[in-house]
Amino acid sequence: MSKLLKTSRFIIMLLSLQIVGWASAQAEEFVFEPANPALETLEEITLKVSGTTGELVWKASKGEIRGSGNEVTYIASGVPEKEVITVTDATGKEATLAFEVGGFLDIHLKEILFLFIVGFIGGLVSGFIGSGGAFVLTPAMMSLGVPAIMAVASNMCHKFPKALVGSMKRAKYGQVDLKLGLIIGISAEAGVLYGATIQTQIKEVFGDVGSNLYVSLVFVVVLAVVGGYVLRDAIKAYKSSDSGGEEHKVTKLARWVQSVNIPYTMMYFPSLGTKISVLFTIPVGFATGMLAATIAVGGFIGVPAMMYVLGAPGLMASATELVVAFVMGMGGTIKYALDGFVDIRLAMVILAGSLFGVQLGAIGTTYVKDFMVKLVMGVIMILVLFSRGLKVPVYLSEMGEIEPLSEGTITILNYSSFAMLVVALATGAIIILYALIKGYRKNTRELALAAEKEAIFQATAKEEEDFFPSSKQLSPTGRFERILVVSDQSKSSAGAEREAIKLAQRTDGTLSAMSVMMSNPEHESFGGKFLEKEKNDVLAHLETVKTTATDAGVDCEITIRNGVEIYQEIVNEAEKNHTDIIVMGRRGYTGMKRLMMGSNTAKVIGHAQCNILVVPESAKIGGKRILVAVDGSRYGDIAADAAAKMARHLYAPVLLVSVVRSSDLKEGAHGYAVEVIKRIEHFMTQAGITVEVELVSGRPADAILEIAKKKDVDLIVVGSHGRTGLDRVLMGSVSDRVIGYAECPILVAKG
Repeated sequence: MSKLLKTSRFIIMLLSLQIVGWASAQAEEFVFEPANPALETLEEITLKVSGTTGELVWKASKGEIRGSGNEVTYIASGVPEKEVITVTDATGKEATLAFEVGGFLDIHLKEILFLFIVGFIGGLVSGFIGSGGAFVLTPAMMSLGVPAIMAVASNMCHKFPKALVGSMKRAKYGQVDLKLGLIIGISAEAGVLYGATIQTQIKEVFGDVGSNLYVSLVFVVVLAVVGGYVLRDAIKAYKSSDSGGEEHKVTKLARWVQSVNIPYTMMYFPSLGTKISVLFTIPVGFATGMLAATIAVGGFIGVPAMMYVLGAPGLMASATELVVAFVMGMGGTIKYALDGFVDIRLAMVILAGSLFGVQLGAIGTTYVKDFMVKLVMGVIMILVLFSRGLKVPVYLSEMGEIEPLSEGTITILNYSSFAMLVVALATGAIIILYALIKGYRKNTRELALAAEKEAIFQATAKEEEDFFPSSKQLSPTGRFERILVVSDQSKSSAGAEREAIKLAQRTDGTLSAMSVMMSNPEHESFGGKFLEKEKNDVLAHLETVKTTATDAGVDCEITIRNGVEIYQEIVNEAEKNHTDIIVMGRRGYTGMKRLMMGSNTAKVIGHAQCNILVVPESAKIGGKRILVAVDGSRYGDIAADAAAKMARHLYAPVLLVSVVRSSDLKEGAHGYAVEVIKRIEHFMTQAGITVEVELVSGRPADAILEIAKKKDVDLIVVGSHGRTGLDRVLMGSVSDRVIGYAECPILVAKG
């Protein structure tokens, strides 16, 4: 019993000593005030510490400490990131205070220049690959110290206005399924809100370092998959120039989706050509929105899902994705802005740079092969992947998930990550700018040749005018031997194809039929088979045109070109074949769309060096009567000469029309118009052509259109000033208005 009592007393004594020691240790722990500081970049705060012994040594990992003793002033750095303050007293005891510095990045001129250059290169990539280069912008902002959630939010803010502009541009080409884009956009918006909530919760629980790790890991996985596919396609394209391939049908999954009939949920989508249940669009949109809220790029899911799950063609899927990007980008920007994560300064600087870059990038695409475009994108993706991957160990170390890394190791990884990003951006910029410079030199040579041709023409015209002072001579134009017809497999193209074949028969000329496929390399890695099917469909249609031409006794060649700018491919093909006349269709628009005529047709007229025949959807050239508008200018003379040549081929009479504006009647314009008409009438009569004359007053375009309808004209010939740019697209001249509103074909004669 006595032994038991002794043992009990010993245990109690040990426990007492443990409690006293624990209490002493607690009393000796450092106590910081405030215990959880809340401050933003460059903000100052007073920090106090108690429970220390003797002199203190303060050390901040990021910010600045001013003062000494138990009370000091702390000044946060200009970067919103995790701060760790260490205090050591005279006995060697040490304690740390860790907290997050909030707010926005403190930016100076060098940061602004860096962001502008990043935006510029991002724009170059966007213009060059035909889609968004936003995947380089989030990592670039993170490399400056911007927290991942803020980089994603600011990227979405900069991106959604560009998505709106891009979708409107692609809609002009008939590639946007607006209904599908809006329906998917609704569920994508839900995905964005959910993804943004996850981002916010990760930041609240794990701080900026947790958010940085989350976004970096997603980037590594996504870029590894997408970049790998793109590089594989680039290598395959380089090794093989074969454009053929077996026709690929819609995937089994897409066929099943299109076959399922769920009552009250079915909706028809033009891009699919059938009805599907809107329920199938929900997971597609939600996943797209989730990814967009995570890395600011949702197209890596949205586009392949629209193609493989829903069955949309590749080009329509990529164009429709821009509508989705606008919807979810706007909503995501509002959501993140309400939480205080959108730095409008970063968004605007990047947007300013990208607006310049996207134009140059689009020009550069014209002068390189497809495999090079894919190669540029794939290389940039892989380099950005490694740049983010090098930061992952740093984030894991800061979170305490792995053994702490030494300061030297962290510095090496940080510098290596930044250097890898710079190499990625520089690689893309150098290749794209090289293509741009190469293209600029080629264009300069073409302009010099055109100027030389114009100078020769002007000199010849001056000699003729001096030799025949009372009777100007018409310029020797109007050849129709080499004919190029442009087809987009639409109803409007059918008329152009028909009239091109008939023209080749009448002139004993040769015919080339071409189509242009829009390029979008970012999504070709996912939609290669679908794009191959589209190519096979285009080829099959061109073969039909060729067969029809051959049956009519006309030699015909077919061509498919790929490019970002359709008009440029048409002009390049015409120049390559020394084409005499380009035949294009005109859709049956009404109102403002009819006035605008179509940007591709307008640009072809503005840039092509040869004649252009524009054929409205249901119009035919029967040889009833040719109307030519003349005004005494050399462009009017060119039109008259072309009309005379066409009249010989059609065995048709010519109606000469000169319109004098009502405001010009008092200035002798009527007499000049009479002289012009008599001169041209004499020229045509001498050539054996039946000529009628109409001299009227009023608004030229309206008068020409009214006479054409009244006289049952089936071909109008007008001259073109060959303008390009905004004035050409906005259809400002008399010729342009006639082209937009005439019910019969219009021949635009070029000098």
